[in-house]
Amino acid sequence: MRKDMPADTGQVVTDIIIAMCRQQPGHQFVFFFDGEVPARLTFPSNVTTVVLPPKGNKAWHLYWWLEWQLPRAMKPFRPDVYLGLDGMLPLRSKIPAVLLIRDLSFLKDAGLQPYRQQQFMKKHIARYLVRAQRIAVLSGTAADELQRLSPALESKVAQLETGVSRLYQPLEWEAREAAKKEFSGGVEYFLVTGSVHPRNNIIPVFKAFSALKKRQRTNLKLVIAGQAVTAGAEIQAALQSFKFRQDVVMLENLDEAALARLTGAAYAVIYPARFDGLPYPIYTAQRCKVPVIALEGVAAREAGGDTALYTDPANVDDLAEKMSLLYKDEQLRSRLLAMDSPVKTRDSWEQAAEGLWSVLVS
Repeated sequence: MRKDMPADTGQVVTDIIIAMCRQQPGHQFVFFFDGEVPARLTFPSNVTTVVLPPKGNKAWHLYWWLEWQLPRAMKPFRPDVYLGLDGMLPLRSKIPAVLLIRDLSFLKDAGLQPYRQQQFMKKHIARYLVRAQRIAVLSGTAADELQRLSPALESKVAQLETGVSRLYQPLEWEAREAAKKEFSGGVEYFLVTGSVHPRNNIIPVFKAFSALKKRQRTNLKLVIAGQAVTAGAEIQAALQSFKFRQDVVMLENLDEAALARLTGAAYAVIYPARFDGLPYPIYTAQRCKVPVIALEGVAAREAGGDTALYTDPANVDDLAEKMSLLYKDEQLRSRLLAMDSPVKTRDSWEQAAEGLWSVLVS
């Protein structure tokens, strides 16, 4: 939750958990944080926060925090159930446990977690899944992947309903022009929503955008909304020598209202992540009536269906061609926007929160 941001992860897990706490005023919740609680996080009155810093950032420090520090800190609260995020839970604890898993990209070394943490999670995930009484997931893709890991998990897995904030909606012409002026100097732009991290394939997007600019001779811009993380240092360095760097806009720390305006004003959204179990930018683009170009992937297909164009992950030229095609062909854009989304999304995460509570108490 400390790193769950609107542009980077959709803030989905945070929204679900806080909604669940608000829906259950007769119950008490204790949140254990492994670092300072960000000021942007506000909780209902039935939430107690505990900061429990780890001893360091090595793999054994994570093990020590999870298996020794955390159970010891939980003991005075005598919790009835433990809810684990990121697929982890304390195996030494006897407290009944439930997992909420957003995605399993760490299994392919494509998670947003630090490398050591991803290796730790890969090593122990099978034991955590066996230990958990129930497992809540946020997409059919994640549910299917769990069943491939172990068919015996099928009876444990519950898929929560997908929600999108009401802030995401189509913009009228005046609002769209105002947003373009705010974010891109008034020109059309392709939008990538996600942290500047290798797993989001930002470098191939740069290359495809460069090819588009050379073909079309346009003032079109590329906007990237997301945090510049340490793992993306090479991407930041590559941007400095990028021929069209003046046409690339990097935006950090956007709140959800600003991100919704940014999405609604985009000419198109590019979704370049392949292994994120919940392709939230596709859902928000659909709500805003903005077309999507996505790298081919199971989760992208689940969310996008016929509403998106798909490109070969190994072929930068294919991405450039799809960007150029969508830019030139207004009829294609209209056809994509006329298609129905394969996933019916709710107007908030309230239903998902209710589903998570049902999983916790079942």
